[in-house]
Amino acid sequence: MADDERVPRPWRLGPDFVPKGRYTDREFLQLEYERLFPRIWQMACRLEEIPEVGSHLEYRIGDQSVAVVRGESGIRAFYNACVHRGTRLIRGRGRAPELRCPFHGWRFSLEGECTFMYCADEFNPRPAEETRLREIRCEPWGGWVFVCFDPDAPALLDWLDPIPQALAPWRLEDMRYLWHKRTILPANWKTAIDAFIEGYHTPGTHPQYARFAESERPGARPLSLEEFDRSSWTPTLTYRNHSRFIFGLREEGSSHRPGDTAPQTIANHVLYQVAELRSLNTHTDARAARELVDEELAPGTNPYTEFARLRRKHAEAEGVRWPEITPGQMDAGAGDWHVYPTLVILLETGCALGYRSLPNGDDPDSCIFDVWSLQLFGPGKAPHVELEFHERWQDGDFGQVLEQDFRNMSDVTAGLHQRGFDGHWLNTKQEMSVLNAHRIADRFLFDHDAGS
Repeated sequence: MADDERVPRPWRLGPDFVPKGRYTDREFLQLEYERLFPRIWQMACRLEEIPEVGSHLEYRIGDQSVAVVRGESGIRAFYNACVHRGTRLIRGRGRAPELRCPFHGWRFSLEGECTFMYCADEFNPRPAEETRLREIRCEPWGGWVFVCFDPDAPALLDWLDPIPQALAPWRLEDMRYLWHKRTILPANWKTAIDAFIEGYHTPGTHPQYARFAESERPGARPLSLEEFDRSSWTPTLTYRNHSRFIFGLREEGSSHRPGDTAPQTIANHVLYQVAELRSLNTHTDARAARELVDEELAPGTNPYTEFARLRRKHAEAEGVRWPEITPGQMDAGAGDWHVYPTLVILLETGCALGYRSLPNGDDPDSCIFDVWSLQLFGPGKAPHVELEFHERWQDGDFGQVLEQDFRNMSDVTAGLHQRGFDGHWLNTKQEMSVLNAHRIADRFLFDHDAGS
């Protein structure tokens, strides 16, 4: 709701305006910790990060620490604190047959039951449920594990609506990591999310995407005004709890891939993404792209249709079970999804690119940023992937595309702190995903609709 009097004026949204204090004010970050994150579903990890009984992983948001554990009965999440003196039980990730307190040696089963209490007879009796680890709601979807601190929050699938149905044909739950990297960005966690939930920035930040007719390594010099006219248009669609933007649309209801559709141009685009984005196309797509260029297409053949046939052929040759996605399903699910609050998913057939941004302590100008590539693999061909952490993104070899985005972060942060800047003035077609995220937040921060 625009101009809502329940929101303090310095943070009040307009129909196309987001005040900068929602990014820069330490008080606003504290409100997010106190009122938003405790009431909302958050992605904690991928199921493949806790693959076996005994596997566990620590998820942290602010000063809250969650132990996500795979037990015999499935996945559970607990407050990461011993019920005796509050000591943290696990750090990072690992595997063990039980959870042990490093302070006094108490032990807990993977189901949360206290199985050993040193000198138990010296404690006053307590009900068994009071010696269990305190449990947190935990549900899987799409191969991810989500947690929620609020026992009264809606079920995960209700919160995610319409995403589970729209994305089901892509079989995200069957994908596995190709790679996974983490870094610290000098920006508010929402600044990092904003950069990946709208495509309006693409011509300015990623000019090479308008030049694949040049080569598979096109120039990244700033676009001319004529090139801007030929660049992609990416309208945003907003939902109650989430949003998405759509690639390559020129007018509502008319799918269009802008620019040159020559086989070589398509191939250059694919080969560039494999080399520099390292996602949204695969090594088998690269083979298909090269074959497309070598083919003599019959008159009237759509190069995109032929490329789709070839990429399926090469993927299936490696044992990949190719997704069956109808044109209607493609229209309903394709694009870039913001799974509010912290997760972003970009989809391609057979693969996906994902991001997660979390606040970094009490500093509103810093965030913990994860990025990964997911892919469908043939049986036994998924690689073993370890998380790579790089404190400075400059040391992480993230590829040209992500590095272009990351370079913007410190400049946006610096601009937000300028006295002459009031806040974000948003494009009413291509940036409404940004405004929508703040509107969702206000339901929780200021008790709009009880946040449901």
